[in-house]
Amino acid sequence: MSNNIKFVASYTATADASVEDIWAIWADINNWDKWDSGIEHSAIEANFKAGNSFSLTPRGGEPIQVTLKTVTQGEEFSDEAVLPFGVIRNLHRISKIGKQISLTHEVQAEIAPEASGFFSKEIWPHMQGGLPESVNNIINIVQED
Repeated sequence: MSNNIKFVASYTATADASVEDIWAIWADINNWDKWDSGIEHSAIEANFKAGNSFSLTPRGGEPIQVTLKTVTQGEEFSDEAVLPFGVIRNLHRISKIGKQISLTHEVQAEIAPEASGFFSKEIWPHMQGGLPESVNNIINIVQED
């Protein structure tokens, strides 16, 4: 099948927050740079629904097109960026645990073998390392309100 090298990382945190507040932050793609320091700019002109695409500029990088693959209101969404060297997928999930919520961000990358060395040294550490910060930033934003 595919000889691509796979990378997977995930981070989950629990908090006193509402699903609606978290969802509102996620659905506001134009303001993702407020909670994800790895994003320089992001913009969507369509609705936050599966099949629609948006532009995302990683900090210090070039804009890329990202497609919303799944959107289940108040539960989860996933997106995918098909790049010359591979595919990067993100899954964002909310679930209720009693009076708290559990918030998860998982990133998966399938990278061409010839690009995997560069990716693993220059890109992946930032993506993987940014997961706790971005999840905790979202929680901090909703708890400040």
